[in-house]
Amino acid sequence: MTENTIPDVEYSIPYLLRQIALLQSDISYLKEVIEKLANMPDGDSGAAYSPGNVQGQAKAEALKTVIQCRETTNQQILRLYEKMYDNLVKEQAKPHY
Repeated sequence: MTENTIPDVEYSIPYLLRQIALLQSDISYLKEVIEKLANMPDGDSGAAYSPGNVQGQAKAEALKTVIQCRETTNQQILRLYEKMYDNLVKEQAKPHY
C-alpha cells in the first residue's frame, strides 16, 4: 500500500467500536517514551546555588508533551468515529426497498 492509498475497509458499527477499543488499549508509545526518558541521565545538580536537576524537569515536560499530543489525537479520532457512527446509524435506519 502506498502512502496515498486508502485501505479497502468495510466501515460498520462493530468496526468503529473495535477501533475505539484499540485506541484505548494502545499505550505502547507511552511505555516507549517512559523507557527512553528513564534511560537518559539526569546529570548532576551542579554547583552550590544552582537550579538543581534541570534535566529531570525537562524529561518530565517532554513526557507531558507526548501525552498531551497523543490524547489530542485520540480525541480527534474519537470525534471522527462519532460522526461515522451517526452516519452509519442513520443509513441503517433508512428503509431499504
